[in-house]
Amino acid sequence: MPMLDSFLVDHVKMPSPGLRVAKHVKTPNGDIITVYDVRFAKPNEEIIDERAMHTLEHLFAGYMRDNLSNYEIIDISPMGCRTGFYMSVIGEPEDEEVIEAWKKSMQNVLETDTIPEANVYQCGSCYMHSLDGAKKVAEHILNNEIVIMDNEALALNPENIPNECNVDTSKVKILGK
Repeated sequence: MPMLDSFLVDHVKMPSPGLRVAKHVKTPNGDIITVYDVRFAKPNEEIIDERAMHTLEHLFAGYMRDNLSNYEIIDISPMGCRTGFYMSVIGEPEDEEVIEAWKKSMQNVLETDTIPEANVYQCGSCYMHSLDGAKKVAEHILNNEIVIMDNEALALNPENIPNECNVDTSKVKILGK
């Protein structure tokens, strides 16, 4: 099985909150797609509560499209590790544009009264939401400096990695709970 790009990044060194250009993809028509790692939580030290994460998925996708409206956002998907989202955008926005849109989106989350599409017709787990949790995560982002991650500084040599997880899970902070 091929090694995915996201597993060649040293998650121990990864700051949070942080923005990283994960990769650029050139389409057959010559368009550039920029894939971002939008990191909300510090890997293996913080994790977003599952209900808050699901609510953020609903809110963040819409608000980012509103706040980064000069670009076409293809997709915003939650990371399985529940530490952030991947965002694919047609074009190459400046990092600061994305960060400003992210901050505005978090402010929008704080001002939100309802969770869009949280019903049995539009959501596969409509019972698994927490608007309060999403707001706590939004506050966490707004209360911390968002840094731009450097891919070279985070580069990882897979030959030097032990094949075990030695994280004391009792020390992992749950954001949004």
